[in-house]
Amino acid sequence: MDVRMIKLKKLEDLVHVLNTAQIPVVHHMSLDSRQIYFIPFILGADSSIIYFYENEKMLSGKFLLFNNFTGEITVSDKWTSDTRYTVIPIIEVDWQNVFPEKQILHELRAQTPKVKVEKERKGQAHRLIAEQPQQ
Repeated sequence: MDVRMIKLKKLEDLVHVLNTAQIPVVHHMSLDSRQIYFIPFILGADSSIIYFYENEKMLSGKFLLFNNFTGEITVSDKWTSDTRYTVIPIIEVDWQNVFPEKQILHELRAQTPKVKVEKERKGQAHRLIAEQPQQ
């Protein structure tokens, strides 16, 4: 199966994709100490697209609440029946075969710049320098 992956910059972008999906559910799994939140779309027998958002820390709730009036997104442990919100469950994935885990780890490592801290000459100030990975 041909799998295409789209890494999103923000959780907000993932929620916007969900608003157009027929089944508004976010899947979550930990890979190599990374928190991956994703939406799989199976396009046909031999191809699919994975929209995903990577975060260093696990979100602290079971639901994403999208405020339809303000566009604000909050994370909650409780379901709400307030009609201002679209409630999006976060589904904890124990096992999946939608995409090879090695493939997504390879993609994440290839696209994440290494960051190192370099001390300024005059002591206390620090500066982050992004290095592109060697290819």
